[in-house]
Amino acid sequence: MELRHMRYFVALAETLNFRKAAEQLHMSTPPLSVQIRNLEREIGTDLLLRKGGRIELTDAGRVFLEKARQILADAQRSIILAQQAACGEIGRLSIGYNAVAESGVLPNIVPAFKKQWPEVHLDLHSLRTPQQVEALSRGALDLGFVCPPIATDAFDIQDLTRQPFVAVLSSRHPLASANTVSFAALSGQPLIMYSRTLDPHSFRQIEQHFLRAGAVMKVAYELETSQSMIALVAAENGCCIVPEYVSSLPRDGIVYKPLEPPSIVRTLSIAKSKGRAGLVGVFYRFAVDTLTRANEYPARMQRFGQQHAPES
Repeated sequence: MELRHMRYFVALAETLNFRKAAEQLHMSTPPLSVQIRNLEREIGTDLLLRKGGRIELTDAGRVFLEKARQILADAQRSIILAQQAACGEIGRLSIGYNAVAESGVLPNIVPAFKKQWPEVHLDLHSLRTPQQVEALSRGALDLGFVCPPIATDAFDIQDLTRQPFVAVLSSRHPLASANTVSFAALSGQPLIMYSRTLDPHSFRQIEQHFLRAGAVMKVAYELETSQSMIALVAAENGCCIVPEYVSSLPRDGIVYKPLEPPSIVRTLSIAKSKGRAGLVGVFYRFAVDTLTRANEYPARMQRFGQQHAPES
């Protein structure tokens, strides 16, 4: 049984006239009569009572009419939903994000996206970059906000923002009143670092900057979270070097200082499986268009320096 057979029957049942139904369907009467007979034969019962030039619905015909209307309406609704999904107007997305994205990107992009596409449901998952890469590879995530480098060419990746690293010091530290902090000034200071196992790229970057400055990198602690690192700094157990977003974490007894150039910059990118289109492509393009309209890095560094300059 095909949908067109249901449409033929519904048109006939609503007009109870072969000629009018045929005109409505843009076909001639004889083929319509044949199709209705074939439909009754397939169902195995009469749907119509034919009395001379008049027709009436049988009990079976009335039941079939109700269900046929529902099926045709559902089919039309399915077409509309499919078209909306293809255009990115409806559906569900599973999106991974890391701490860098959580601090500024998600609060900006998610409400803006939901305002434009209110029928799209977003499932957000807090994951580190390696976890996101694994989940993207097996299809558990549709998109991810990640920090390169990514050791695969299976993704479409677009850089979004650049996050400078800053030094975090106890407010009682001798460098607390400085405008900026150099790697040479941190030589031999006890450092509280992100675990090199969890964030090997940042660890290597910081290590290389100490080497270039001819400074001694003295790692006292390796921790998993920014909150734990900041707590140790506040307790005067050392200093740390973290991305600027950490400065949004409220904590007494610490100061944030820009690092002297050349500083370390962490790039935040959006990633999806290569070639993914539809709703995934819509969100991907929206994120790129929203977050790369201007180069934020110089302005943000200038604002950061003004906000954290020592009081005169």
